[in-house]
Parts: sequence; structure tokens; C-alpha cells
Amino acid sequence: MKCFFTRIRWCLLILLAVSLLSCFKWDNPVDPDLDIAPQLSHSTGTYSDSIAVSILNSASANIEIYYTLDGSQPNVTSDLYASPIMIASNTILKAIAMADQNVSQIISATYTFQASEPIFSPVGGTYSKDQSVSISCASSGATIYYTTDGSEPDESSTVYASPIVLSTAITIKARAYKAEWQASETAVASYLIVPENFVYVPAGTFTMGDTRGGGSSDELPTHNVTLDSFYMGQHQVTQGEYTAIMGSNPASGYGVGDNYPVYYVSWYSAIKYCNLRSMAEGLTPVYSISGSTNPASWGSVPTSGNGTWNAALCNFNANGYRLPTEAEWEYAARGATNTPDYLYSGSDDINAVAWYSGNSGSTTHIVGTKAPNALGLYDMSGNLFEWCWDWWGSYSANAQSNPTGPASGSYRVVRGGYWHYSAYYCRVANRSGGSPYGSNGLIGFRLCRAVL
Repeated sequence: MKCFFTRIRWCLLILLAVSLLSCFKWDNPVDPDLDIAPQLSHSTGTYSDSIAVSILNSASANIEIYYTLDGSQPNVTSDLYASPIMIASNTILKAIAMADQNVSQIISATYTFQASEPIFSPVGGTYSKDQSVSISCASSGATIYYTTDGSEPDESSTVYASPIVLSTAITIKARAYKAEWQASETAVASYLIVPENFVYVPAGTFTMGDTRGGGSSDELPTHNVTLDSFYMGQHQVTQGEYTAIMGSNPASGYGVGDNYPVYYVSWYSAIKYCNLRSMAEGLTPVYSISGSTNPASWGSVPTSGNGTWNAALCNFNANGYRLPTEAEWEYAARGATNTPDYLYSGSDDINAVAWYSGNSGSTTHIVGTKAPNALGLYDMSGNLFEWCWDWWGSYSANAQSNPTGPASGSYRVVRGGYWHYSAYYCRVANRSGGSPYGSNGLIGFRLCRAVL
């Protein structure tokens, strides 16, 4: 009888144990091969905006999924998954599925967030008019910082708030920041605003003077010159352009028409034209005489030497029109390089690039009808000589940076040769001079502008 009750007691204990086990939730996996492991809708990776992570499972509907967002191991005391989880900061998500007595493997994903690289509109490039540049970022809530001086943007840089108006050559760098996110990669866009009918001449160093031999003594010694970038007119100022500003066309006898280069223009008239055109287009005039940049106060253009007009000053930091310096002229005529070292502007074949005594028929020709040089400049050899800013003076062997010529002199430099002279005078190294008050059928001019 005692043995019978002992057996009954053991059976009851076994039944109780089974009952307790059926109510127990396991904290650790007991069957890693059971197909109840959840899946994540977003895998480990770097994201540029907030994500809604779903935890999926294709097994029994009785499965419960628990998860953590702090990298700790999930268990029955963790958050129970019910709907997609919004994640918007660096997070380690871990999840586990439980069904009856079975516990899945723990799955894990690490989410990091980095702001999207800013986007420029319009994109960087070369434009013929001012641009209004907008900067955007696909990451909502990000703040964009930018620089225009070449430095890397950070949170001490300028905050982007409205479009940036560009009127010159500039490089914008931008970076997006968002709290608790990685900063974006740096976006870079370079803009070059080249005025219509001008070309951009890049900064550089070249050898100035007679590099080919056979020239005049005033073309020596050759010497190194370093120049900042600038804009140069594609062609000589035309009669149509001149008349639109000055009110009349002085050209006569050697080709007349709106698209012919203007001639019978003195150096004095050329600087007056520059200031008047600058004012007409809302630019800052470059030249000043007796403290004034308004030609209306200069009086009539002198027809003989005039000390007041000879003392004109040039503000090279103004954005208006001006004559090129002699060094700028030769550098541009060479295509901003000594390689290849062409004899004429853009070629060793003068007939390809110039109107001169051998092919002109003793007259000027419409601008741009010969081949341009590598920069896209026309007629820098032949057609007409061109006024430069500098007083004529002897060369020095010393290297120079942005030279502007002697402080005074008797003649202003003219360059390029003209329709009635031989090929010798059309060489890029050839130098000539003219009285600043003189006007004739062999000299015109070409415009230049600073890149600011």
C-alpha cells in the first residue's frame, strides 16, 4: 500500500513539473534550427533619412517578437514588437522570436545615419550671366554650411539660408549637418561667369618677349611673368559696339559696318568708352581722371598731349571694362602658354589667323573671320593694332607679377599688327607704341575685365 501512494506522489510531481514548464518563457535560444527567427526590413547600413523598420516572421501567428534598441540582449522583459519602429539616429536593433517553448536566434542590425551630400542648382559650370545658386539636402532637418574661399565647411562656416548670387569665378563647398548624425560628404561646385563675348584667361606664368628669335631689341630680354586670371574680349571692339556707347562711328575708309573693328580711336577715347560702357551696364568704372570716374566731368577728349588725361589712374580691382596690360595682352595672344610657342596668335601660319598685308586687300575685315587661338580669341594677330594700358618702356630680365608698365612715358603700347603691315609686325612678341591722343586707321582696341 505504501508503494502505491509513493507512485501516486511521483506522478503528481511529474504532472506539476510539466504544467510549470508549459507556462515558462525561455530567455535564451533552445532550438536555433527552428524556423521562427524574425527578419528585418532594413539591413545593417548607413542611411541618409529616418527609416521605419519592420520585423517580419512567416511562421505561426502565435509567435511573439521582443526587441531592444540599445544593443542589449532581448528577452520577455524587452519591448514587444507590434508595428514598424521609427529609427532616426545611430541604433543597434536586436530582436528575438518566441513560440511556445521555442526561442529563435537573436538577429541584429546596426543603423548609422549620415546627412545626404548637398545638391547645387544650377550645377557648376560656365555661364554667360550672373547665377543664383540654391543648395538643398535630401536629409530632412539637416543644416547646410558653406564656404566660398576654398576652405572645408564646418559648423563655424556660413549657414545656407537663401540662394547665393554669383557674378564671377567662384567655387562653393557645402556640407550638411544634423544632430547625432555623421556630417555629409563635402559637395563642391565651381562656377565661372564669363561675360558674353568674352573668354576666361586662367592665371599662370609664361615667358614674355622674343622667344623665337629674329625680333627687335625692345622684345628682349625674355622674362617670366605671372598673372592673375582675367576676362578678355573675344574680338576687337566693333564699330556697332562703339557707336552704341559713344553716339557716333569714327571709322572711315578702311571697312565700315557694325561688325568691323572700330578705328580712328585714340587711347584717350578708348578709356572714355570703357568707363561709359561700365556705367551703362551697372559695373564699377575702372578709370579716374582728376578724382572722377564719370567721363562727363573729364571734358572733351584731347586731340593733343594732355597731362591731366595722361595721369589717368586705373583701379584694377574694379569689375568694369578696361584695356589689357601689355603682359595680359601677350599672355592671352599666346593662348596662356608658351607650349606650343607659336609665332602668331594661335598658329605659325599667319594666313590662318591674321589679316595682314599679304591677304587683307588693304582694308580691315569683319571681326572673327580668321581662326581663333586656343582660348577662342580672334584677330590678336593682324586686322588692327590694339591699345594697351601701359606706357612703352624697356624690358627687365627680372621676373614680374601682374606688371602694369612704367609710371609715365610718351607712348602707350600697341600690340598685334594690322592689315597693312607685314607678318613681322603680327608676331605675338612684337611691340609698338603710339601717342595716346593719336587716332588713325591702324589702331583699334580690345576690352578686358578683372576676375573678382
